[in-house]
Amino acid sequence: MAWDRDFLYDRYPRLEEAFAARLDESLSPRGPSMLLQVVRELDLPPDSRVVDVGCGGGAHAFRLATHFGFRVLGIDPVQRHLDLAREARRSEVPEIASRVSFERGTATRIPVPDASIDLVWCRDVMVHVEDPAEAMLEHARVLRPGAYVVAHQVVATDLLAPEEADELFDVRGVVPASADPRVLDDAIAASGLEVVGTIDLAGEWAEWAEEHDGQGGRALLRLARLLRDPERYRAEFGDAAYDVMVSDCRWHVFQMSGKLAGRIDVLRRRR
Repeated sequence: MAWDRDFLYDRYPRLEEAFAARLDESLSPRGPSMLLQVVRELDLPPDSRVVDVGCGGGAHAFRLATHFGFRVLGIDPVQRHLDLAREARRSEVPEIASRVSFERGTATRIPVPDASIDLVWCRDVMVHVEDPAEAMLEHARVLRPGAYVVAHQVVATDLLAPEEADELFDVRGVVPASADPRVLDDAIAASGLEVVGTIDLAGEWAEWAEEHDGQGGRALLRLARLLRDPERYRAEFGDAAYDVMVSDCRWHVFQMSGKLAGRIDVLRRRR
């Protein structure tokens, strides 16, 4: 739209308040708990064998065991994550603790036999994998015929400028090619896994977080402070910590602004 003085200073002010009020109405964004609903709709029986790829501190593994009665193996390449997960396991009720275990592993090296798993749960991991095609082949290897992958990933959109991607991804350990949705699509196709469905979330999870606890706004405010007075924070916490915090704040802001987008893939190994 070209510059229009009459619209900007006369007509727009007449509708600005109503427009803003309309924007204050929630679009009812879906939140992260929808991943559990996706699993629920698969109707897997209790005691199904599940691998949580990139389990971190184990929170998702415990939820899968608690909500569905699954037997869950959490794998992660980071020893600190495994230590935290095992410590959390000691605090769980025995019924849940007995269903969850943790081992070292990666998306491309899952320590289970062929065709032994009913569900691969993979949340926010694939962008850190050097070769998503290799990871998808590994997912297919461990799945029983008819078994599933439920994966969530944040990927780059065309709105993310190359220089923004370079600065953002390098600090977060993101492989730039792996954040390309086309690379992910190609990896899925090469694995032979059947696509049951793909849910384009855009920025819904970021909207949900902002509406529930103000996460996006807080990240934006922190980013403004970090950029306005970098030496204040570099001096106290060091350059590396400063760079990580800037990247983390941008990650949230970029999801709110459409430069990053969430997606969920539900895949199945053919019978």
